Amino acid sequence: MNSKTRKILIATTNPGKTREYKELLADLDLEIVALNDFKDFKIVEETGSDFEQNAVLKAKGYFSQFHIPCLADDGGLMIDALDNAPGVKSHRWPGYEASDKELAQYALKKLTGIPKEQRTACLAAWVVFYDGQNLLLESGEINGYITEKFPHRMEKGFPWRSILFISRFNKLYQDLNEEEHAVINHRRKILEKLKPRIKQVLMI
Repeated sequence: MNSKTRKILIATTNPGKTREYKELLADLDLEIVALNDFKDFKIVEETGSDFEQNAVLKAKGYFSQFHIPCLADDGGLMIDALDNAPGVKSHRWPGYEASDKELAQYALKKLTGIPKEQRTACLAAWVVFYDGQNLLLESGEINGYITEKFPHRMEKGFPWRSILFISRFNKLYQDLNEEEHAVINHRRKILEKLKPRIKQVLMI
């Protein structure tokens, strides 16, 4: 098979997530495209009750539009003291499509007065591959606790990384260096499990 003759669609418009996926999938003999590479597409509504259902909806929905094997994910922040909120509402927690800054502020406000030992949380994710016949799923999470201070900076598209403190490295998630990030990166771990199965299905 000639190099780059097969495509895989990353079902996101988030440039940060697109960049991360391209890095994690760089060893596959695939042309990697994202939703922003297309002029017209219909947004797939995330009507599922959990991350897994939403990821499946997106993978199947965007495959049906483009007929390109699709990799979709859904995930977000789950805070123990708030009954795992915001969960599937991670991007619309205040009741509308909030900015990164608004989301971080909202989380800190919700946790006002709650001590450190009760601020435990995780970033959870489900990643789904779908090619019209095969449905492959994996999940993972990163554990930490929510800081009490508003972040000094924010990585665009990743609001929760700015307030999730990783005890293992005594740092905010967004402040981890490349090596530290690789150790805990849940998408990396998920894709390490998925890639051999994707290669088998696509025969690459």
